[in-house]
Amino acid sequence: MIVVLFLHLIGASIWVGGHLYLLIRVMPPILKTGDVKAFLAFEQSYEPLGMTALAIQVVTGLYMVHRYLPDWSMLIDGRAGVLGHLVLAKLFWLLLTLITALHARFFVVKKLINGSHTPNTLTIMYVHVILICLWSLAFVATGLAFG
Repeated sequence: MIVVLFLHLIGASIWVGGHLYLLIRVMPPILKTGDVKAFLAFEQSYEPLGMTALAIQVVTGLYMVHRYLPDWSMLIDGRAGVLGHLVLAKLFWLLLTLITALHARFFVVKKLINGSHTPNTLTIMYVHVILICLWSLAFVATGLAFG
């Protein structure tokens, strides 16, 4: 179980760290200059690593839930107690992350790639980055509560 937790934490480090770096260091100069190519270069470089890290977190997270709550109905009927609330919170953050990431990818990044963007498109992307960072930090805070 310690190996699974280790992999989960490495995935979280890559996911959260990459998005915080994007938010704090990469996006401000891109917004200032409107450099779509710089954003797309970061996106192309980070996306395979970031998505792999997220997938590792999902797989290891589900594995750990299964180890502690082998009967998923315990989440619905309340028998899981505080642990169930924490798991549901993590699943909620995951849902918000997926919705935000899918919207960014198929509506915002798509416009940046195909050149149909407006000057506001990078600002809209920045809002998506902020949201992903918030959901990511909520994942971490919720994860701490398991300890």
